[in-house]
Amino acid sequence: MSPEQLARLLTSLEKAAEVVEAIDNRDIQARRAWDLSGWSYELIPWGVRFICRRYNRSQPTEILAVIGRPDSSGFMRRADQAEPSVPASVQVR
Repeated sequence: MSPEQLARLLTSLEKAAEVVEAIDNRDIQARRAWDLSGWSYELIPWGVRFICRRYNRSQPTEILAVIGRPDSSGFMRRADQAEPSVPASVQVR
């Protein structure tokens, strides 16, 4: 899956969690017709960092899927405290 395709898929933290699960499980990838070879992830306090070295080993592509909006007090909530359907803010580097 290209970085652009993955970025379009990450519409919520729930979708990011599905991708994390699929990276760890090739059966899930096959069921969803996703090719996530070359992708890895790191859990971060406000979301997930997806990393791909497949296209450029010297400078990997990073996609950050993080909570897209602050809570009512104005602070960003940690990903483990957010509603799964909260839209994710996606950044490609």
